[in-house]
Amino acid sequence: MRQAPTGRLLTRLLLGTLIPTILALGTFGLLAHEVARRVLDDELGRRLALAAAGSAGMILPEQVTALADGDRASLTFANVRRKLDIARERFDVRRVALVSRDLIARVDTDERIATGAKAHELGADRLELAQAASGHPASSPSFVGHDQLPYKRGYAAVGDPPDIAGYAVVEASADYFVPLRAFRRQLILGGMVALAIVMGVTVVIARRISGPVVRLAVAAERIGRGDLDRSVPVTTDDEVGFLAGTLDDMRAALKARDERHQMMLAGIAHEVRNPLGGLELFAGLLRDALSDQPERLSEVARIEREVQYLKVVTAEFLDYARRSLPDVSCVPVAELLHEIRELALTPGVTIDVDAAADMAVLADPGQLRRAILNLARNAVAAVIRAHPGHSGHVRLAAMREGGGIRIEIEDNGGGIEPTLRQKIFAPFFTTREKGTGLGLAFVRDIVRDHGSEIQVDDAPMGGARFWFRLPAATGGEADAATAFRPAGAV
Repeated sequence: MRQAPTGRLLTRLLLGTLIPTILALGTFGLLAHEVARRVLDDELGRRLALAAAGSAGMILPEQVTALADGDRASLTFANVRRKLDIARERFDVRRVALVSRDLIARVDTDERIATGAKAHELGADRLELAQAASGHPASSPSFVGHDQLPYKRGYAAVGDPPDIAGYAVVEASADYFVPLRAFRRQLILGGMVALAIVMGVTVVIARRISGPVVRLAVAAERIGRGDLDRSVPVTTDDEVGFLAGTLDDMRAALKARDERHQMMLAGIAHEVRNPLGGLELFAGLLRDALSDQPERLSEVARIEREVQYLKVVTAEFLDYARRSLPDVSCVPVAELLHEIRELALTPGVTIDVDAAADMAVLADPGQLRRAILNLARNAVAAVIRAHPGHSGHVRLAAMREGGGIRIEIEDNGGGIEPTLRQKIFAPFFTTREKGTGLGLAFVRDIVRDHGSEIQVDDAPMGGARFWFRLPAATGGEADAATAFRPAGAV
């Protein structure tokens, strides 16, 4: 039996909204972060390039040449060091250094490079040094220092290109990463807030859509089972509400047509039943009148058989037309199967019962008895047709399965062709020479009214196997009737 989906539409709407929202917010956040980083990095680079140009302007090319001997005690060294300290304070940078054209250190305010030593750390910025040598102050890419913090350098040439004496190097902390981290945290927090708002709005809208749709699906399934008494509620005035109204109109039309059919079947059966009673009475009188003519009694017997067959047909029509919803109670399965075995016993056919004594199901006892008895008699008839004069075998079984009780009726007859397995449950379809075609249709409707679906496949014994599953009873009749209510019951 098809189960109504729970939350699938809501999940799809959430995913369809949240995934694009997350992608959009994530893309926007990354772009905003990258743009902010580049803007801050460029701004720091311009500031350091200007600071380097200002520092270089304070130094004379002759002073760089005079410091070539590396004499730290000279007045030139002290004068240059003083100017670089002033530049460091003025431009608010971490470090200012003076190097020769071949990157030999002359003065370093941070004393990180000894005077006269090679400034190898500047070798990675040869492109920026070349730009500075052409007369255009430049800044290096950001890098991580020994203290694991980000830094950036600015370069400017001392002297006029192309005969420059050296470079002024300005180094500062890339402290823009601090506000950038704060900006990133704000982006993440804002994105989470926006995502929560979108999720809340989506859940509200999705529930307004999925709730009525699920209720419509349940109502459609209920109508398909034959419960035409309960109307389909119209809770919205949109397209879903229009669909609900249309579905309710269809339910009302089906109910009216079903009532007409039931009245027609009951009327036909009633009109046929009265003449049948007369035929049966006159057949008995005819038998008495022909008691002295034994050769004519066989003809009377045939009339009586046909009358009995018509009575069975009439009764089936009435039962099918008057079928009511099940009155559920606790039904012991083994006891019911043994009772059906006694009713279906036929010479030449063995009927076995395989069911534990403690198993019970929630069902209408009378309707369940009729459904299984119909299947058992069909199985007996099938094995007699397949094995005339030989021993046939029918098995009535019940077993626990998935929290319920599975009931099986199988035989070793000729089986049912796969192409007919769906047709045999249709009303008035029959493969017998004499048959109404209502027996299996009645069985199917009874099983559906109990919230299940009857299935047919090949039996291990070679014939056909009919089976269906019912809820298992866990308490007494009162508890069971309260705990279970069949689909479509009112």
